[in-house]
Amino acid sequence: MKLKSKIVIFVALLMLILYWISSITEGKYYKSYSPDGQYSIYASRNKFFNFNFPFAKFGDAAGKIHLYDELKEKLITSRSVEMISLVDDHFFWSEEELYMKARMYIKLPRKIDPRIIRQYDKSYPVKYAWTVSAGEKSYTVTENRSRLTVKDMKGALIFKNIKAIYSIPNGFQVLTNDTKIEYYDANLFKIKGVLSQDKDSVSDVIYNLKIEEGNENYLVKKRADFSNYKVINTISKNNVNAIYFINKKREIQSRKDSYENEVVIIDYGTYFGVLSEKHGISYFDTVDINSKPIKVSREGLVGYYGTTSVIFKAIKPFEFNLAAFEKLNQYGKIETGYVDTEGKIYYN
Repeated sequence: MKLKSKIVIFVALLMLILYWISSITEGKYYKSYSPDGQYSIYASRNKFFNFNFPFAKFGDAAGKIHLYDELKEKLITSRSVEMISLVDDHFFWSEEELYMKARMYIKLPRKIDPRIIRQYDKSYPVKYAWTVSAGEKSYTVTENRSRLTVKDMKGALIFKNIKAIYSIPNGFQVLTNDTKIEYYDANLFKIKGVLSQDKDSVSDVIYNLKIEEGNENYLVKKRADFSNYKVINTISKNNVNAIYFINKKREIQSRKDSYENEVVIIDYGTYFGVLSEKHGISYFDTVDINSKPIKVSREGLVGYYGTTSVIFKAIKPFEFNLAAFEKLNQYGKIETGYVDTEGKIYYN
């Protein structure tokens, strides 16, 4: 073989080896889940070749993103990215795809319930001015750089630089600039202590729900009138060990303002499905139906179904609109703060 041919073969082999080495990655970073928990996405960094890109986050690196099927416990696909931190805030979920706007689109093996996607899309609110009320008293709230200013209807300044304000029975709950909870009456005079969380009134609208077993599916039915039921959800019987409402039965009576009574728990053996007419179906490792809201977990992280993401190391019960939490950041350190009933997080 001529020397020239040997050189060409050597260079080609060297390039193949370098390509193979450059594709080797390690670690698991920025892991998060699809809105319903069917899938997860995480990043791994290049093991041997790494270059810092301009404007990259501190400690960032090139690597791959990985889409994983949590239900079937297998990898779906991997794609190369120039900065692994892109996984943290540049990828989004739709009913059929995981995507990075105008750059990358990955088809999902199974669709995500469109009700879950609608709720997911609403988790990015754009809100600059609104009104809060208690009784006959109303106040205007304006937002600037994640801090709120509250004025009365004549324009007099009441609060400045608070983090959040919520209407509660007979008054307001306020999260201060230093992440402390305070209570105020309808005239925004400060109240000492914690107000009672008992509701002023309970809906008188009562209706029945039941789960019926068909040949291939379970049918979730709600009473439409005195004698007729309508089907509100259908669940395949495949791999279902047990199915029930939060009373652990297949029939329940519910009030209009208690959507949790409509939640259906599906035991698949190694994981649970939680289904509701409002939120669609999501998947979890554990489900605590004795908690209100229902507490769920994935891989040791917890949250409240239909209310918060499942990202917390620990979370306390809600005090009106706010629940205290502990959360591990990307460096393994514990961060604390509050999450509200819309899933918005406030750090200490």
